[in-house]
Amino acid sequence: MKVLFLVTRFPVPPWRGDQLRAYHHLRLLAPRHEITCAALVTRPPPAEAVRALAALGVRVEVVRLGLAGAVPSLARALVGDPRPLQVLLYARRRARARVAALAARADLVHAQLVRAATYLPAGPRPAAVVDLVDALSASFARRAARQRGLLGLIAAGEAARLLRYENELVRRGLTCLVVAESERAPLEGREAVRVVPNGVDLAAFAYVEDGRPAARLVFAGNLGYFPNVDAATFLVRDVLPRVRAAVPGAELRLVGARPARRVRALAGAAGVSLAASVPAIAPELAAATVAVVPLRAGSGLQNKVLEAMAAGTPVVATPRAVAGLALGTGEEVLVAARPGAGAHPGAGGARAGRAALPLGGLGRGRRGSVAGRGGGCVRSDARGCRGGGALRPTQRQLLSSRPSSCPRPPPRHCPATSPADRVARLDSEVVDLARRTRALHKSRFCASK
Repeated sequence: MKVLFLVTRFPVPPWRGDQLRAYHHLRLLAPRHEITCAALVTRPPPAEAVRALAALGVRVEVVRLGLAGAVPSLARALVGDPRPLQVLLYARRRARARVAALAARADLVHAQLVRAATYLPAGPRPAAVVDLVDALSASFARRAARQRGLLGLIAAGEAARLLRYENELVRRGLTCLVVAESERAPLEGREAVRVVPNGVDLAAFAYVEDGRPAARLVFAGNLGYFPNVDAATFLVRDVLPRVRAAVPGAELRLVGARPARRVRALAGAAGVSLAASVPAIAPELAAATVAVVPLRAGSGLQNKVLEAMAAGTPVVATPRAVAGLALGTGEEVLVAARPGAGAHPGAGGARAGRAALPLGGLGRGRRGSVAGRGGGCVRSDARGCRGGGALRPTQRQLLSSRPSSCPRPPPRHCPATSPADRVARLDSEVVDLARRTRALHKSRFCASK
């Protein structure tokens, strides 16, 4: 099948969540189909990034939008254009003509994020898929609730525009995808929206059991993104002082690209360090005692939680951070909504008291074990899990499994079918790949009790 894959951020390097998702979708689908990735970008990507994407077997088309057209596009909102501002920001007539020419040669057009959906063909052919990833309207609504002043008002207006636009896409009968079951809830016709979850690159985020420091917390992510900026501020101002009161040597490391001014200012607090230009997140997670994810805004499935779990780093998080994940609270992750509330342990009440630096308990117990089927089982002596025992040889073999162990893909060429069948087949392949990844993910993480 010939697939035109539209993105608004170049997938390489895969730093942000949408880039990571696009990169792995392209990597897994390229052996089966003829993929053209059209990158609708304001700046051309580096040549080495283009070569890296092409090495996956993907044809790359860079569609320059330019910054000059952004102002007149956004100005349409002032004259009654109801589309979201970020859709208007990426809308260009010349780019639309070029995308239409590429789509004319495709069997299916896959648009990632609502801002790329404006480039979908108007007619029934070629078939179309919109990967919403998140219910972005809900994310902006949460931002509006936490951000004051003009920016808060703008976020509230954008949330309303996004919700109308997302529902319109669903009503058009397009195949719409989201990353988690929780992201379907805000949408009308949610039963028609398909869930395609993210997985983890188990080779990149290898399990590490030994060599953990005594009390190092890590919060990783795009530190210029509002939900992460809000979380970092909350963590430093409200949570870390409680941790250090109980564990004076505790330190917090903020890791991520493009830190906002507010985040840079946090680095001056006691026990806080900022790593803004690390080449990879995995070594930072492997060198952490606990990964803390105190999100209060945002949406979707948090890759940072999955990546920490894959690396064997125990996770303490807020309910918002794990809303898109089917995790056993108290078994796979410790959850607390606010400082002092107590990390909710589910059935394992005693375990929360023994947990290392829980977000809610904040050092009530000594540094001991954070048991987790999902987070890997980590003890201070690294000999196994409290209540779980040491990992078996078969489990260690699963921990070292590589993506190459997956079945070989079918041939690229397939018989011609209707557009609806093509959509269904492509969707089923993506879902199947996600299921295999999730199965390997669960097998890797689950230790016997």
